[in-house]
Amino acid sequence: MNGPSAPEAAHERAAAYWNAPGTVAEFASLTPRPYLVDLLAAFTGTEADPAGGTHEAGVPGDPGLALDLGCGGGRNTRALLDHGFRVVAMDLHEAMVEATRSAVAGYPAERVTVRSGAAHAVPAESGTFAFVVCYGVLHNAVDVAQWRSCVTELARVLRPGGTLAFNCFTSDSLDPRLRPGGETGRHLLPDGVPMVLLPSGEVVDAFARAGLALAGPPHTYVRDLDVGPRAVLRCEFRKEVR
Repeated sequence: MNGPSAPEAAHERAAAYWNAPGTVAEFASLTPRPYLVDLLAAFTGTEADPAGGTHEAGVPGDPGLALDLGCGGGRNTRALLDHGFRVVAMDLHEAMVEATRSAVAGYPAERVTVRSGAAHAVPAESGTFAFVVCYGVLHNAVDVAQWRSCVTELARVLRPGGTLAFNCFTSDSLDPRLRPGGETGRHLLPDGVPMVLLPSGEVVDAFARAGLALAGPPHTYVRDLDVGPRAVLRCEFRKEVR
């Protein structure tokens, strides 16, 4: 009897990692990064209340609908809710979806929807979201074509004038344990799971071609993780109003 193909086996290994109880518990325990909290406060004119909800720090009002793409354990979903957004939270892996549902159980149900979904096929109409968080997602694309589809989808679902808070791993510095993955930009982890790692300048250019311009200077750095060193690009994009 034939076993799974190489792509299927790689997908199964990736899913096993992201759905593992230890991985889910680790992500569920995390808190939002200060830079995201600052960005949300600037966007909404509000500050997060440690007791939940927000208080005014400027002009009040509904900032609109936000997307937390790759919601993990829900830390960024909570941050979006605490700054007044109505939120759609999505993750490809069901255990992360369930962890996010648990994390937001105390919020009004009409303000948050948590569902499974993929970054290259977001189930939403064009121009739906005022704000999108996409942290640590795009480098998990299976190949460069899917990576580019993710960029197109992010640009499509963001409304004109909306903001994308973004980070991903890049090829600016490569872990020597990575192997070539059959095309430029595609790399294989030691267990055979693929990653797409492109130069940070190429990432910015891809978003620019999709109609998303940098909103402020990008940040690039190397993080030493338990899985090895990873070069990171972190930045904000704004969708052009045409």
